[in-house]
Amino acid sequence: MLRHSFLAALALLPLGASAAAQEAGRSAADILVNGAVTPPGKWNRAETDHFIVLSDGSEAELRRTSVNLEKLQHLLARLYHIDQAHDEVGKLTVTLFGKRSFFKDLGLVNARSAEGPYGAGLSDQRYYDPRADGAVLAVARADQVIDLNTAEARERDCDNAMENDQDCLDAGRVNREPVPRPWTAALYSGVAQHFILAHIPSAYPRWYLDGVGALFSTVAMRDDGAVDYAAPPLYYKQVLRAYGAVRIGDIVTGRYLEPGYRRMVWTPYHAWLTAHFFLYSGLKPDRQRSFSRYMSAIAHGTPMAQAAVELGDLRVLQHEFNVYLESAILYGRSDKGRDPGQDPIVTNLSPAQVALIAPRLQMDARLAEENAARREDWLHALRDSLAPAGDAAEAHMLMAEAECRDGHDDLCLEQAEAVLARLPDNALALAWKGMALADKAINGSADRRSADLASARQILSSAAPADARAVIPQIAYFRSFTKAGETPPQQALIDMVKVTRTNPAAPAPRLYLAEELVREGRRDLAKTIMLPVLYGGYASHEQALGALLLESGEAERGGSR
Repeated sequence: MLRHSFLAALALLPLGASAAAQEAGRSAADILVNGAVTPPGKWNRAETDHFIVLSDGSEAELRRTSVNLEKLQHLLARLYHIDQAHDEVGKLTVTLFGKRSFFKDLGLVNARSAEGPYGAGLSDQRYYDPRADGAVLAVARADQVIDLNTAEARERDCDNAMENDQDCLDAGRVNREPVPRPWTAALYSGVAQHFILAHIPSAYPRWYLDGVGALFSTVAMRDDGAVDYAAPPLYYKQVLRAYGAVRIGDIVTGRYLEPGYRRMVWTPYHAWLTAHFFLYSGLKPDRQRSFSRYMSAIAHGTPMAQAAVELGDLRVLQHEFNVYLESAILYGRSDKGRDPGQDPIVTNLSPAQVALIAPRLQMDARLAEENAARREDWLHALRDSLAPAGDAAEAHMLMAEAECRDGHDDLCLEQAEAVLARLPDNALALAWKGMALADKAINGSADRRSADLASARQILSSAAPADARAVIPQIAYFRSFTKAGETPPQQALIDMVKVTRTNPAAPAPRLYLAEELVREGRRDLAKTIMLPVLYGGYASHEQALGALLLESGEAERGGSR
């Protein structure tokens, strides 16, 4: 009875308060194996209540950026009614690179997230991954340059010439200077998107996440402590002229995402305008209710095209949007001096610590590579690149994670023991050691399996971290049962629920919970937990696995009737 009541309580996890939310180039097969990439230059680390920020820029810029991120965090928490005093969500790690080439240099691919897809050279500005042990965001500290001399702009010029009784060819070609988009826009946008996914997890259409990010990409921190938000981005009218007017019906139905779509080019400026219309234009009550029904339908798995039926005649919606375009654009401003920001703790990174920045960002993509030889090549390069670090605990810890996650249990043990020799109570090293021993027991001889698993679980139980937001020990303990085909104890389930509250945007812990619930015949509850993953705007690996899991669970349930 106790376990049954606990499973029922799982359904109370915050899985999608869409109404609250409304208040406010390289393919995986082409990933380069380059484990030795080391970001050049001097790096600093800043830490605040909600962020860890790494940067190769100046310390003054790092401090200013960290303070601004805390101000944005406090603003978002107020707007979306999040009680920060009881906030369980882990810190977001932000890495700021000096050049946009970091995407290519590190071979990064947005596997669990994807902006846009944006045109106009506006892609590959940020990398975001809601990982099981904490979300990471990487952004280039380089302004984007948007070309306005497009075919769409020339067609508009031609239309204007013809309206003035001029021949299009005789009117002369207008040459427009490119316009910049500040790199901070990509940073603030990524932080706002993460906030929504982490604090109000739900299945959102991708345009909505792009739009919320764009709304807060223009935040301005005023000298009096107030923060302006949702203001129009500079040059948005010029960008719309160059890349096409917003086709609101194509957006809400998802047609703009279809291959070969040409009616407009999707940009952050289109995303800003679309989100501003629905969230800040003062919709009439009927339209607000229809939009709430649309978002709710998507949150429960209805395809965008079907959910758009809730919005009624899309021609009427486009007319309302066009009327809105002619009205004054509203924006918000917080109270003066309400959130002064937090002075960050800044430290200089050693060369050994700098060497870990790239492989940490690369790891999930590299270990997800289906080609075993390519994974091994990366691991071999990583071992070589970290060898000069000697006995540095952080280097051994990173290698322990890589070896454990790729199934090299003995090598994982070796690396974890190297850390424990110096730091015997280190929770993360104990977790990797326990995980390696558990996997060895599961794959080892049957006569020693129970005893070896019990020993491994004892180590994992002792790895309770001082920081409640550190989740690897809890995940490892839970999976020591599920991978062995055993029912986890109730405390292990409770701890996994806590993991999903620490990193709500991470799809992997939700999938681990769902696998166990399906095994126990709780398919409906498993689906509830997986809703943000199954029907969200990003086609993650876990989304595909979750769909297969629930399909197989449904087939088994149907066969048992």
